[in-house]
Amino acid sequence: MLLMLSCHCGMQAQSDNPRVAEIRKMYAKAKQDISDAQKLAKEGQPANETVVNSNYMLPGSGPGKCTTHYYYTLEEDENLGRYFFNPYFITNSYNVAAHKYYQEFLYDKEGNLAFYYEKNNQSGKDEETRLYFADENQKAVDGIVYEINTRSRTIEPPFALRIGQELMTAFHNLMNREF
Repeated sequence: MLLMLSCHCGMQAQSDNPRVAEIRKMYAKAKQDISDAQKLAKEGQPANETVVNSNYMLPGSGPGKCTTHYYYTLEEDENLGRYFFNPYFITNSYNVAAHKYYQEFLYDKEGNLAFYYEKNNQSGKDEETRLYFADENQKAVDGIVYEINTRSRTIEPPFALRIGQELMTAFHNLMNREF
């Protein structure tokens, strides 16, 4: 009975949070935009996607592979008088030994991380973490307005924010030539 009550209260808190609702709409739009772009790519049109593959050797763990997908829009900077690529969604999949990881990073219009998702099999069973981040006008512990974990938290929010920022910086260095 207590479990059902805590699940109901958690779901109620989630549905009552306007930031979570906003992020879910952003996520659904991003996924639809990606799907539409992939359909256009099958017809030969550019999909506004960049894929980076890395193959490496980890001491004590063996070979590893990381695949990062950047999905972006083309925008104009009127002050600079040039166009630039602006990522809105990044996926990252990699392995460490036999453990597989998959991450998603959803950014708001200002380029701030709004949502982080991770799925891994680190414990031998699939684990998932979802972190919903506050916008710049909200105050929240570790920047989180809501989180969902299937087991225990698999990543601390400041680390998710740091990885999200590093991926954004790498993209800008690669695509916008910010050296």
